[in-house]
Amino acid sequence: MHKNIFKKYSTGNATPKEEKAVNIFFDTLAEQQTFANDELTPQTGALLLNKIEKRIAQKNRRPYFRLATAAVLLITAGLLYTVFLAENQAEMKTVSAQLGKQQKVILPDASVVYLNSGSSLTYPVAFDKESREVTLTGEAYFEVEHKTTHPFIITSRHLKTQVLGTRFIVSNYCGDVAAVTVVSGKVKVTDKKSNASEIITKGQRVVYSPEKAALTKTTNVNTTNYLAWKDGRIFFDHANIKQVLQTLHRRYNVTLSVNSPYYNCSTISGSFKGNDLQGVLSSIRFINNMDYTSPQNDTIKITLKPCKN
Repeated sequence: MHKNIFKKYSTGNATPKEEKAVNIFFDTLAEQQTFANDELTPQTGALLLNKIEKRIAQKNRRPYFRLATAAVLLITAGLLYTVFLAENQAEMKTVSAQLGKQQKVILPDASVVYLNSGSSLTYPVAFDKESREVTLTGEAYFEVEHKTTHPFIITSRHLKTQVLGTRFIVSNYCGDVAAVTVVSGKVKVTDKKSNASEIITKGQRVVYSPEKAALTKTTNVNTTNYLAWKDGRIFFDHANIKQVLQTLHRRYNVTLSVNSPYYNCSTISGSFKGNDLQGVLSSIRFINNMDYTSPQNDTIKITLKPCKN
């Protein structure tokens, strides 16, 4: 909006009120020569704008010359735009769940988010009137308050998820499967790269394939499995050994050091009790041929063996 006023001014199409405001702004900049470009902070900008407001109220203001070059015009317009942008930028907050722990977050609209270990959520202290937008890193379970005209949007590594009010899980850990699973309600999931989207409802799940840059929808899924982490359990859905070890690292905050090549003998599926890492590793050892040591200084050494024919 403010850039348009400067454009109208430079072409002689500004209203008398707009022209006066721009003239006074130029005059104010000239008076405040101590402000270098990189020193025009929201505080100093507020001072300039305050002076403009006072001077607009004054009468019989003398006319000022227009700018001679477009370059100076753009610099001045950019400074004013920066001031308004800085003053109106929403205050953001980030909440994180440490490794081995979970974190409950209550958002400004009363929606509730449960962060899985190693995840973080960034959101404004107050949502605007048009939408409720948050950014997720990792995995979280959302219980979104229904607001028909106020969509809730989650941006994650690969996906953009939009809802009005529902319960669902978004998972997008780096190096792991990116997916959205709906417990109740309806969700629109968009692939940020191709802009392709899918609508999923209760008991449905969308998985993103980075290799194909495509979304795959599955119906009639058991959503409780994908919420196992919230209940203290661990669930794997055709996960390879590398994904399994990454999950265990986040869940137990322990380093799993692999001192051999990654032999993916088979994928791992199933639900495990989450209170005993040794028990989980023991179960996995029979599925994917491997050995492991007892924890030493929060480190477990993993040795994977070649697959058996």
